[in-house]
Amino acid sequence: MPQPARQQVRRVVAGHNKQSKSRQLFRPETFFVLLIFVIVIAWLSVFLGIYLPAAANNNTSSSAQDSHQLLKGSSDNNFAASSPEESFPDHYLTFSTSCSASQNWQAYMLFFFAKKVNQPGEVIRIASGCSSNERKKLEDFHETVIKKLSPNFHVHFTPDFTKISGDHYKYYNKPFGVRHFLTHWLKYDESNEKLKNSIIMILDPDMILLRPLTYDFTSSNVMIHRSKRGPPKVKKVMHGQPWASLYAFGDGPFRQDLKYIFSNHTDSPALKVTSDEKRDNYPGGPPYMATGKDMWAIVNAWTELVPNVHHVYEHLLGEMYGWSLGAAHVGLPHTLAESFMISATGMDHGEGWALIDALKDDEVCEYSVMKDYEEKLPYTMHFCQNYWLGKWFIGKYRLDTDFLTCEKELLMEPPKNISKQYDYYIKPGWLGEGKSYGEKEPVSPEIAKREAFVICQLISRFNDAAAWFKDTTCEEGTANYEKSFIFHHSLDPDNNEGGEKAFKFNR
Repeated sequence: MPQPARQQVRRVVAGHNKQSKSRQLFRPETFFVLLIFVIVIAWLSVFLGIYLPAAANNNTSSSAQDSHQLLKGSSDNNFAASSPEESFPDHYLTFSTSCSASQNWQAYMLFFFAKKVNQPGEVIRIASGCSSNERKKLEDFHETVIKKLSPNFHVHFTPDFTKISGDHYKYYNKPFGVRHFLTHWLKYDESNEKLKNSIIMILDPDMILLRPLTYDFTSSNVMIHRSKRGPPKVKKVMHGQPWASLYAFGDGPFRQDLKYIFSNHTDSPALKVTSDEKRDNYPGGPPYMATGKDMWAIVNAWTELVPNVHHVYEHLLGEMYGWSLGAAHVGLPHTLAESFMISATGMDHGEGWALIDALKDDEVCEYSVMKDYEEKLPYTMHFCQNYWLGKWFIGKYRLDTDFLTCEKELLMEPPKNISKQYDYYIKPGWLGEGKSYGEKEPVSPEIAKREAFVICQLISRFNDAAAWFKDTTCEEGTANYEKSFIFHHSLDPDNNEGGEKAFKFNR
């Protein structure tokens, strides 16, 4: 065969062999083996490149996270950030008081239960208008008693703001006291990112924490009030997203003389708020919660507007109306929670009574700060009402102001099944026109359960706090731990001898 022809045959044969090898190399089973190999390599790269460094980061930051762990368990006690980039912000829980004996024991209760539920951050009593003698006594009490509960508990003194508008309105002390705290204690500075991102809360002194209150409600059973704006996409206190407890005054702030209130701000955003927002995003009250940045803005508007509000509305809720209008003025509608507190047992909507209604009968009078029980409760108990069932009673205005003394007896505790024993109550006082002491007033089973819960919880908790006070301050053998004090002369509903029982109360 001629040489060129032979070379041509070789080329053809070689080409045929290459095609055969190519077809063998890319058979289907070979393709799938390669695909599995690539997937395995990719998975190992992800694991080594992401998961192991993340684990290392968790180990190196464990000490920082440990600083936010609390001693007692609760779903709200895990305050770790929801993502590696988010750190737990500083928390400041404040409450405003005068320096009276009654507000002293209420403040002690708030501090005590902040400790009991392991409330994170700083807790600050803002005490306004104290005389020099009152201030000295309060400073001594704080150093010898309150500081033993926690070094993070503080008292901040302010001037008396009750007469800034010429008359006497004691509730001025709250807005102006908070601003004084922000300015002089916290030293708020808009250039300080840490303070801007902090969480600041305002409670009332007659509130008891039933569980920790923090900025993150992601995994909480918090009941959010419905509004046209809808629930927040992120269930946290954030910039532009303050929270508060829903109160029952509806659009009341916006039905005042807004032309007078906003006389210096005729184009205020508050004048353009929709009717839905007036009803569903602004009728809020304590607990108030906001970032430092938002709290600073609201409080400055609050203090500017509240004297004008008081001028046209000289009633109890005036300073709360001022908050609502101040928040609207700076364009900060609230997420309103219905389970931040319980207060009036007859409130079917707007408070956290649905949680109490859902308790089992044997849980109503259970006093516990254990995780499983705390998770079933509202965040605070606002004991600004009177609570009665049968002749059992508790109310802040009839609790003797010498309750926290060594010689004073503790409160008699009711039976655990009190809610099933009575379908009536007998008032210890405040009888009303045409009524006489000893009259039985009917109560429904639902209300009886709610009354029983508050009576049991407050009496047990007051006793717990008072016993710790006695343990801490009384000389050996001088403390009276007898649980015998009642608010009637007798618990027998048919024994009304003696009439109303006298009490010692100092506002």
